Amino acid sequence: MWLAAGRHEDAAVALKRADQAVRDHGQRYAEGLILLMRARLLQARGEPATAVRAATESARTRSAECEAHLFAERATRLLQNPDRSLTEG
Repeated sequence: MWLAAGRHEDAAVALKRADQAVRDHGQRYAEGLILLMRARLLQARGEPATAVRAATESARTRSAECEAHLFAERATRLLQNPDRSLTEG
């Protein structure tokens, strides 16, 4: 939600907390989603397309490894249409 609201620093803080929760609780299936949201944060901050693409590919790979197919599909859609709105899923 922070990301969609344009509050990039708040989004970054929330992602750090999510990373910590994954480490604390071992819920690895969420790693792909966190990586995908990091890629979207890079995109929102205007980082180079190559950095966004690399982060998105990492999210897709990790999601597939964890069999988190929904997150892998979202990463694939972002790779296919990098200009897509954050609110489009």
